[in-house]
Amino acid sequence: MTVELSAIAYSGILLLLLIIISAASNVIAMGQPWGVGNREDTPPSDGFKGRAKRAYMNLLEQLVVFSAIAIPAHLAGIHSGLTVLAAQLFLAGRVAHAIVYLAGWTFISIRTLVWVVALVGTFIYAYAVLTSGLLMIAAPAAM
Repeated sequence: MTVELSAIAYSGILLLLLIIISAASNVIAMGQPWGVGNREDTPPSDGFKGRAKRAYMNLLEQLVVFSAIAIPAHLAGIHSGLTVLAAQLFLAGRVAHAIVYLAGWTFISIRTLVWVVALVGTFIYAYAVLTSGLLMIAAPAAM
C-alpha cells in the first residue's frame, strides 16, 4: 500500500477511535439507560465530550476532501515525493489535531496550527494532482 493510501487508512482508524471516545464520553455523562435507549435527549456539548465530537466531525470533514483528491490520484497513477509529503503532513496534522483538541490545549493557537498543517497537506496534494497533467474534464478523444 502506498504512503498516500496508508494515510487515508490510518485517518479512518483515527476517525473510528474518535467516534468511540465521543460515544463513550456521552454515555458516561448521560448514563447507561440513555446509551442503550433512543437517545431522545441530546447531551450538552461542553467540556471533553463536546471536544471529542467536534474533533471527529472536523476529521471527517477534512478526510472526505483529502480522500476525494488522493484516491482518484492513486488510481490515475499520480505518485511522487510531493504526494508522499502531502499525505504525511495530512496524517501528522490530523493526529496532532485530535490530541490537542481532546486535551483542550489552546496555548499559541496550537489547535489551529496543527489543523493548518493537515490542510497544507491537502493543498499540496491538490497542487500535485493539478500539475500532473493527468486530469481530464472531457472524455478523451476517440482513437
